[in-house]
Amino acid sequence: MKGFILDTDTWIEFFRHRGGVYKHIAETPVMQIFASEVTIAELTYGALHSKAVERHLQEPKEIEETFTVLPLGNWARDYAEIRQSLVSQGMIVGDFDIIIGVTARRYGLTVVTHNIKHFEKMPGVQCVDWVE
Repeated sequence: MKGFILDTDTWIEFFRHRGGVYKHIAETPVMQIFASEVTIAELTYGALHSKAVERHLQEPKEIEETFTVLPLGNWARDYAEIRQSLVSQGMIVGDFDIIIGVTARRYGLTVVTHNIKHFEKMPGVQCVDWVE
């Protein structure tokens, strides 16, 4: 499978119409854009803690209605391997970012993120930044 899985920070940029993210998504076929279940959870959590709860709760729903949300599936071993690799390099990366990286690696996708440093040292994970 070729395509892009967007990190939560990139979806936030998309919904704010900031950076080059909106343009990149508009120019990329819908079937090549993916989200992780983790991103849906993070966006929902953020919405519940915002001042515009109902408006922001629509964002993860829009992703689910328009793009493919990839299930986590059997991710534990891959997560452990990537986390161990990062820790051995002295890097601490959030669990959700590692799980998004695992999902990207499993499906052969490139992670789109503004947090390149969180993903670039994950074995088998490619990343790009669409924020301009």
